[in-house]
Parts: sequence; C-alpha cells; structure tokens
Amino acid sequence: MQPADTAKHEQTSSADGSDESYGRALQVAFRFMNFRSRSVDEVRKRIGREYSEPVTQRVLEALAGYGYLDDAAFAVAWRDARNRRGPRGVALLRRELRQKGLQADVIDAALEQVDEDVNAYRAGARRAERWLQADGITAGEFRTKMWGFLQRRGFSSGVCRDTVERLRMDFAGGPDD
Repeated sequence: MQPADTAKHEQTSSADGSDESYGRALQVAFRFMNFRSRSVDEVRKRIGREYSEPVTQRVLEALAGYGYLDDAAFAVAWRDARNRRGPRGVALLRRELRQKGLQADVIDAALEQVDEDVNAYRAGARRAERWLQADGITAGEFRTKMWGFLQRRGFSSGVCRDTVERLRMDFAGGPDD
C-alpha cells in the first residue's frame, strides 16, 4: 500500500471529526517524509504544530506500524549519507543526530561502526593533494590548515594528529618537506 493510499484508507475509517483530523495529519506527515526520511521527533514536531497531541501520537504510531518511522534505521541512513558526501567524525555525526531528536542509545548503536581514522584520511586526502601541490605552503601551514579542516568535521584531536602526519607522509614524501 502506498503512503497516499494508506492516508485515504485511514481517513475514511470513520465519519467522526477526530478521524478527519487524523487523516489530514497523516497526509501532512507523508508529505513531510516524502523529501527525505525523518526521525520520530522531527515528525512529532511537524505534526504537533497543527494537530492535538492525541492525533499526533496516533499518526506516529501508525507510521511506525507501517514501517515508515524507525529511528535506528534513520540514524544508520543519516550516518551513511553524510559520510558519502564528505566524511565526518563521530562528534559531528553525534551532534547532528542529537539535533534530529534521537536518543543516545540509538546514536551510539549507529556510530559504533564508524572508523574515524579511515574517514579522516578520506576527508583530508582531497585537500592535502591540493594544498601540498600549491606553491609555497610550508609543513607548518599544512599542519595548521589540515588540523582545522578535520576538527571542523568532528574528528578528535588524536585522530587529527595522526591523520595530518599520515597525509603529509603520503602526499609530500617525507616528515619535514
């Protein structure tokens, strides 16, 4: 059953006014989730702006029952999508998922598979090649720029340190070029 069919089916289940509100709220939720997957909290906030708490709760339960709302699957999909576009550290991914309203245990489960060393290297490799081939960049300037670049992407200091040195060795050919 398609989301629109589900909403129509649910809306016609009763002639009572609360079922009509429920049907409209369900349609709003489907439209909201049409662009990208959403967390339970995001849908709750969106529906809660226009509809009562009982209607909002009923919509959330229905969407979860249909398999459209699953915070654990959302967290994994978010992590994978963000790392595909531009690798990020665990700290930044954790902050983004917290902003989406996910619980700490769901976030921890989604992020336990993240390899920060690999992500940091992938994130820095494109920049390193460009910066190290630029005329006049010193080893100190490279370290400073790359460290800031990686930290802004949520990587820990230890990962930044190791990655900066590894990138310098790989792209510049030596420890103090």
